[in-house]
Amino acid sequence: MTKFQVGDKVKFLNAIGGGVVVRIQNGQVFVQDDTGFDMPMAPNELIRMADMTGAGKVFNQDLNVDVADIEEIKRLAAAESKSKALQEEQNRRLREKFTGNSDEQSMDQLSDENRRLRSQVASLKDQVSRLQVQLSRLQSLNAKNLNNNILLQYLVAPGHAEVDLHIEALHDNPSQLSDSEKHNLQLRFFRTCLNHAILNGMKKVTFIHGVGRGVLKTEIQNELDQYDGVSYMDAPISKYGVGATEVYFKTKQSL
Repeated sequence: MTKFQVGDKVKFLNAIGGGVVVRIQNGQVFVQDDTGFDMPMAPNELIRMADMTGAGKVFNQDLNVDVADIEEIKRLAAAESKSKALQEEQNRRLREKFTGNSDEQSMDQLSDENRRLRSQVASLKDQVSRLQVQLSRLQSLNAKNLNNNILLQYLVAPGHAEVDLHIEALHDNPSQLSDSEKHNLQLRFFRTCLNHAILNGMKKVTFIHGVGRGVLKTEIQNELDQYDGVSYMDAPISKYGVGATEVYFKTKQSL
């Protein structure tokens, strides 16, 4: 079991949110959330961000920024690099002029072109700086959205997500876990995903739990039976084999 220390950043496994460990007392881990409130939690209800791997990373990673924004940064960076190369070439020509080895281009022309290139580089740097600020804001917003709905990481269509509950997808070193710890991690992650699906108006979530002895599937379906407005069925064998369950949510909202 993970040993927590004061200062660790953690996420709640059975609820939305997380915070920073401020003290450990009588077997309870006290987590201070964004509001400054200290919440006593059992260690098995927490996961340390530094330990998150595989699917667990969705608790603490930013969504990818828009591809067009990334391409714009690359374009601006390439333009800046080209401008610098041109400026270095003009500087070389200036040095040759002073040593008497330059071509027929006049000193005034070289100076004018050098100034133009400096202006272009300055303008590109300003554009890159503004874009980086915009991307930073976008990443912060996306990180907040992801924290509120981890299923955004698993969307395969509007309102439809596929979540892999195989232990290899939830932990980098499953061999370090006991069978009980593996099962508890899978079940807690299922509950968290189910909670986020209901809160965010998902239409359908496919949980890929595998076959095994059927224990995880049985527990998942037993919990689903406790919810009104939630129905489920075995996922298509042609696509998922016999180890997946499709969960449907009766809601007017959708992503």
